[in-house]
Amino acid sequence: MEQAELGPAAEAGERSVFISYATADRDKALAICEAMERRGVSCWISCRDVEPGENYQEAIVHAIRGARALVLVFSEAANNSNEIKKELSLVSRFGIPLLALRIEDVEPSDAFAYELSTRQWIDAFAGWDRSIDALVARVARLGGKPAHHSPSTTPLPLHDAGRDANGSRKRLGLVAAGAAGFLALAGGLGWHFTRTEAAASQSLAVRLTGFEQLSSDLGAGMTGAMKDEVGAAFGEDGVVSASTAAAPPAGTAPAYAIGGSVRHEGDKIKVITRLVNERTGANLWSASFIYDQAQANHVPRLAAVAATNVVRCGLYATSTYPRALPDATLTNLMSACNEFEVEGGEPSKALNFARKAVALTPDFSAGWSMITIAGAVAAMRLPDGPQRDAFNKEALDAANRAIDLDPKNSEAYAYKSYLIGTNDLVGREKLLKQALEARPLACGCEHHFYGNLLAETGRIDYALLEFQRAVDVLSLNMSSQLSYADLLSQVGRRDSEVKEHVDAALDLVPKPKMLSDQIDIYLAPMTGDYTKALQTVRTTTQPVPPNVMPALEKAILALQGKDAAARREAASAIATLPQPLDDIKVRYLAALGDYPAALRQVGTSVLKNKDPSGRAWLFTPVMAPALRDPGFPALARQLGLMDYWKNSGTKPDVCKSAQTPPFCGMI
Repeated sequence: MEQAELGPAAEAGERSVFISYATADRDKALAICEAMERRGVSCWISCRDVEPGENYQEAIVHAIRGARALVLVFSEAANNSNEIKKELSLVSRFGIPLLALRIEDVEPSDAFAYELSTRQWIDAFAGWDRSIDALVARVARLGGKPAHHSPSTTPLPLHDAGRDANGSRKRLGLVAAGAAGFLALAGGLGWHFTRTEAAASQSLAVRLTGFEQLSSDLGAGMTGAMKDEVGAAFGEDGVVSASTAAAPPAGTAPAYAIGGSVRHEGDKIKVITRLVNERTGANLWSASFIYDQAQANHVPRLAAVAATNVVRCGLYATSTYPRALPDATLTNLMSACNEFEVEGGEPSKALNFARKAVALTPDFSAGWSMITIAGAVAAMRLPDGPQRDAFNKEALDAANRAIDLDPKNSEAYAYKSYLIGTNDLVGREKLLKQALEARPLACGCEHHFYGNLLAETGRIDYALLEFQRAVDVLSLNMSSQLSYADLLSQVGRRDSEVKEHVDAALDLVPKPKMLSDQIDIYLAPMTGDYTKALQTVRTTTQPVPPNVMPALEKAILALQGKDAAARREAASAIATLPQPLDDIKVRYLAALGDYPAALRQVGTSVLKNKDPSGRAWLFTPVMAPALRDPGFPALARQLGLMDYWKNSGTKPDVCKSAQTPPFCGMI
């Protein structure tokens, strides 16, 4: 039989899944196996697991006999493989479950029809990550060790709203609803640029030209895996697709192609990716991504996700334009996208590139919404003053222009909702509902944005559903995964559910340990796991100001004890943490029992620092006693919450319990 290599085996003693495929599909099978193993499912593959000198046929028989299941990677080549037919006969003989994953849209020949007639296909070509998640979930249902990464595929039951309870990215910008502050110190800027507009006016195919391996010691399969991971990342949506054609298509329309190189640079691995228009020869975008050698097995996926995020940003915008977008316009747009994806990117630079794009093509709606995003994020980084006001005005004007040019521009509605005034919650909700009704975004961004507003207004049950929808649409969205995990933790869902989405986020970042440390500290007031949080603050290498970790250590030690004076002293230390950690301050102040200080911090964050997500911090379980504070109704009025609840005819979930806080009677 013809087999692929695979990543490292999972834990010893676990029954593995046997991967069956044709030699021609070696690279695809490798990507499938590695994706399964990243999700906790051990695979057996002959090229890796048959030892030199071992009898090949006997090894195949023994592996199938002891397998948890056999996954058939089905294609035209597999359809004509006699060796695969022999393996399927062993499956029937030993009673091993058979799962069929189609990587090409072909029907089984007569020789396969009987064996596969009762099996339900999983189509990888219809959506890579979803198909792998479905495959892993199906394996988990077979018994044995459960996979840790299979997402829920059915709506989750709503929690009891009255229940009581005691990035490796830079600032995540406007999208964070309670998961931004501490995570904001890790680096990066903009998950919102993975915008994928599923109902765009045209489809675009990007030809995969491959990656040249410039260092021989990187190991076999690196470039093939790179190409497959890039193709898989594009496979998430239906507008931009990956093509493996040997040459660009005939015609005069733009012909986009992506490729690059990978090599060692000292003790690092450097991946250079570029996007070109093969029709004109124009280099539209190129960038370098650098990773530690220890991440070698994960580099293809990390680089593919990073590169395709940038390419999506430009090409999905292009797909909404009714004519061929000029190369010069797209080059500027790609440069703007790049500023939001690469380490050290600057929103002010993105704004300048977006301005150039619309100067070249004034009727390009997506170019104007790029100005909206870049201007809004640039303003958010500034203190109150004329420059911030100017950025916000430019962003709002650009949103209106984008909507005038294209009333289906969902992105423009969504970002406009953050620019009309943080306290105009009714107006923001109206715009977000317009975003949901406009052109769907395959990244699920409009659901994430609406989930933010629902969390801000205490409607946690509905916020959970919106974040779940966002994750279901695009599992590669780190911010949606983290926001969903945070809310799941708040409502007391099982640790395994929270971990599923935390793990999904960690799988998308180059430095998962750093992000994991942040999450341990951030979730501790929700989970009560202060032992783990204490170990983290004592060992982490987070790039934070020198007072942060000592203050957190003091707080955690106080929370582990019962000394009231120690808690007061710890609360004073927590109150000195810098502004990007406002949400951490609120959580730990509340956990330490200083509810008035926690409420004041929420007011400062929303009203002075212009961070609308601060409202969501009010409705975390650790803040439940603060909602009974005599000063809460006045704060709720200042934050626009009382007007929103009255005018929208809604109430926060805490008002649905038997013992409602006093403010509920004032709505």
